[in-house]
Amino acid sequence: MLAYFLDSSALVRFYVQESGSNWVRSLTDLDENLIYVVSLAKVETISALTRRLRRGDITEAEFDQACNEADADFVNQFRVVDLTNAIIEDAAMLARKHGLRAYDAVQLAAAQDTGKIVLKIESTQLTLVSADLELNTAAVSKGFRLEDPNNR
Repeated sequence: MLAYFLDSSALVRFYVQESGSNWVRSLTDLDENLIYVVSLAKVETISALTRRLRRGDITEAEFDQACNEADADFVNQFRVVDLTNAIIEDAAMLARKHGLRAYDAVQLAAAQDTGKIVLKIESTQLTLVSADLELNTAAVSKGFRLEDPNNR
């Protein structure tokens, strides 16, 4: 069994064809793979899809389909990590230490928290999946196993 924590830059690749999309989608092909996301990622994903629609990168029909699929995936496909005060406090520390944007700091703090639980309960190491260079740099400094969809 493998466990993955997908940030929003990876999640968007489920719904819009980009570099690494096929690889990211393949993570859910195996039922034994555990896919974790933080609840906040839904907002970021819908926001990213909306920006693509406004730029004309996707059609209204593609946008509606992607949003509907995201809604369903957050209920049925992903293990959604709720934000806690501890995650928010850790995120503030990560933002201060690494200069991360707010949502990236929350992503990393949630991944850290989830990684501890997954290691304890599932006896497997969590892999962070992200295409965000600043987040990836901070994650590596924290000892994360990392996969960048741009390299797949």
